[in-house]
Amino acid sequence: MLELANTFHRSLDRLTNVEQMAAKTVVFDYMADPSRPGLSLHRIDRARDKGFWTIRVNRDLRIVVFKQNQKSVFCYVGHHDDAYAWAERRRFEVHPVTGAAQIVELIEIIREEVRTVTREATKPRVLANEDKDYLLSLGVPATYLDLVQQVDEDGLLELLPRLPEEAQEALMAVATGERPEPRPVVRASLQADPFAHPDAQRRFWVASDEQMVTQALEKPWAEWLVFLHPSQRAAVEKNFTGPARISGSAGTGKSVVAMHRAAYLAREPQSGRILLTTFSKVLAGRLVVGMDTLLGHASDARQKVEVAHLHAYAHSHASRLKQLVIADDRTIDEMIAEARVGLPSTVTNEFLRSEWDSIIDYWGIKSFDEYKAIPRTGRGTPVAAGVRRQLWGVFDQVQRKLVTKGLYTFGDICDRLRQRIEEDGVRPFQHVVVDEAQDLGPRELRLIAALAPGGPRALIFAGDVGQRIFRWPFSWLNAGIDVRGRSQRLRVNYRTTAEIRRFSDRLLPASLTEVDGEAEERGAVSLLRGPSPEIKGSSELSGEIETLIKWLHGLRERGVAPDEMIAVRRPHLV
Repeated sequence: MLELANTFHRSLDRLTNVEQMAAKTVVFDYMADPSRPGLSLHRIDRARDKGFWTIRVNRDLRIVVFKQNQKSVFCYVGHHDDAYAWAERRRFEVHPVTGAAQIVELIEIIREEVRTVTREATKPRVLANEDKDYLLSLGVPATYLDLVQQVDEDGLLELLPRLPEEAQEALMAVATGERPEPRPVVRASLQADPFAHPDAQRRFWVASDEQMVTQALEKPWAEWLVFLHPSQRAAVEKNFTGPARISGSAGTGKSVVAMHRAAYLAREPQSGRILLTTFSKVLAGRLVVGMDTLLGHASDARQKVEVAHLHAYAHSHASRLKQLVIADDRTIDEMIAEARVGLPSTVTNEFLRSEWDSIIDYWGIKSFDEYKAIPRTGRGTPVAAGVRRQLWGVFDQVQRKLVTKGLYTFGDICDRLRQRIEEDGVRPFQHVVVDEAQDLGPRELRLIAALAPGGPRALIFAGDVGQRIFRWPFSWLNAGIDVRGRSQRLRVNYRTTAEIRRFSDRLLPASLTEVDGEAEERGAVSLLRGPSPEIKGSSELSGEIETLIKWLHGLRERGVAPDEMIAVRRPHLV
């Protein structure tokens, strides 16, 4: 039996494919016979913790393993100097209060680095008045208590990624005005296993046989983390008093929370049918896999959960007789072009189509009075009432033609199903959980509100207004959904490195305000560290292409597979 630390998985992911295969082979060799001479086990003499050893992979590659009694923990893998430096900066500890196993960076090194960051700062120390016993109860290593109380806001953000995950989350919560509960204490005796603590189980994965090791090494670490982080678990299990919204920037685990929320409800013996839905077809497929993983494909709980792309669900249920025909984009464009006769050339077909998508079909406008009164939030260009009347003549003709040809938009389909549900008086689900809710429009939200009866846990939405791609801002209140006072924001980023997060945060304001007036603070802390993003540009398209080609060739030379690469061209900003 051996244990794999999350730090081992992360370091393994940074190696080339050839290096990864060599490292995995050594893991299997060690599991078969840890005493075999070919492994070249060597204690790291300069490490403060004498439990750290290295295993030779090849001439330059080394694995860092922590050995104590019969336990072996694979902690890190890297090139010779990198691996030794990693071990020399760390100590393996059992927290004196919680009893959880932790890998902790040496305080002497961290203190100097944090002081360098905050040397010129004049901000107040954010945790100076916190009791040390309370900080210790949150999982903060004892050697870090003084430094935690000394740092200002900038220093805290620099310090957090160096701490164990439970301490990062708790200190971030304290700094933002919350009072998290002390971590669980499960160490009943000196003989208790420090790896059995829930906090330790998020860092260390136990492999009892070769098959489990194979599965663990072939999948990313995140796929094995069925353990919820505390901030996520609170969102999953909270009993909101009405419709609620879970928000958070990219990487904070909103989709994870949505899946676990559906699974949590499905496991309750008295729960009824549950819909887990989203705006994205691709994401809907991933949610299916996630629910099968969490609940088991054939379990009774899994049978309670229907996972569906919302438009596909509406399309299949809107009519009892046959599926209704959806008008494609080309048909809508042709109808607009035919109906615009008499409009000045300053009113382009592109503008008319945009007005159709963002106002008319978006809200399901059916009369000029509705069009005249509807707010045009996010449209930018004001339209006088007289001009709106001319435009309505075009849109009215388009809607009549759609009816004549027996065609519908997806918004129409959502309205039709909602009206049928309201007429029948039978709600198909007890709970509805929505992922990527920021990309739903008002007609979709009205349908969702009709899918489940009102209640404290009937509706929950996971999304981030900063990631809105397909939809324009609008008032959820006007769409019949009131989540005011029932929003919870995830503030810990589990997927994106601190360097990438800081870079991307500059593209959005620190706070975004929805139409209903609730501001969403975008502050988050990343648990991962990595290289800083590089910016390379060119004044010409050919230069951009050449730079991109060199970058892609460089990745291939380092062993990165094509399906592990992504390239997106950002248009020039005016």
